[in-house]
Amino acid sequence: MSGDELKKCLAWSELLENGQAGFSRVYTPLIEAGLASSQGKQITLLDANALQDIVDNQCRTVIQARDEAQDLARSLGLEVTISSRPKEALELLMELQAHGAKDSSTLQIQNLSAKLFGHSKHIQQAPLLSRIMAQWSRSRHVRGELRLKAFAPLIYLPQDLDLGLVTSALGQVCIPAPKAVLVQDFDLDRIDFVVTSENLAPFQHIELDQGLLLLCPGYDTALSVYWLKALPRDCPWMHFGDFDPDGLAIFELLSSRSGRRGRFVPHISHLEHIKNRLPTWLGAREFDPQRYTLPRVRELAAWGRANRVYAEQEQVLHLLGWEGVLEM
Repeated sequence: MSGDELKKCLAWSELLENGQAGFSRVYTPLIEAGLASSQGKQITLLDANALQDIVDNQCRTVIQARDEAQDLARSLGLEVTISSRPKEALELLMELQAHGAKDSSTLQIQNLSAKLFGHSKHIQQAPLLSRIMAQWSRSRHVRGELRLKAFAPLIYLPQDLDLGLVTSALGQVCIPAPKAVLVQDFDLDRIDFVVTSENLAPFQHIELDQGLLLLCPGYDTALSVYWLKALPRDCPWMHFGDFDPDGLAIFELLSSRSGRRGRFVPHISHLEHIKNRLPTWLGAREFDPQRYTLPRVRELAAWGRANRVYAEQEQVLHLLGWEGVLEM
């Protein structure tokens, strides 16, 4: 799938949605077919039904593959824009998600390329696929830091340091990734409740009566997953995220990677209570229940699609307060 074909599909879909677009040679086939007209630097759609059929038959799967590949790239912590070869990019990303790669040697990449695309040098010759592999290689080792607030004794064993006391003194704890991944160095046995927060501002605002609060910044879930896996299995987990398609995807990603069943907030009871004060969802992608696998997430997505509103964490805190989120 060439970059030109993806560009064509995106441009034609935009023309179908808006009825007009700025001049580009990508619209020439439509003009020649009498489906659009050109006047100066303006393209005007003439036959929406015919273009709709073309987009449905030729472009829908291309754009869907681009969206799925972009979402998967973000979930894997890769900062790449899927601007070409969306189906091939999606296939490569799904393979990396499922099986990873033993190393980033030329031989390993060629073996992977032959397996997926029938040509040992295809990944290296396609710039986007090559960038995906390069970023995957760089991100194989977790970087960054883990931010947390401990509202119960949480001992860092090598120094016999209680992170609950550090939280009381400093407001939060920041642990560099190389130490944070060594979860066995932390005594988590007395943690009986854990909350993950998608955004920094709510993380800074929230004060719990018990347990542990972890910052899980967007799709960067790796460090949070280490800790969710290590916590006692009977420890309840709540994820406080933005109520939008990405917020639901992040929660499902945390669930699948950690193997832990949790609760997403705001839940439908919260959203019903405040929906008249929430903004209309105008995102490019709709709430789509079929995008998710967990029934409880599908239920939330269906509510979002039916009501066409979204809620950022900050809005929920403003309208309900943290105590309201916990109680309802």
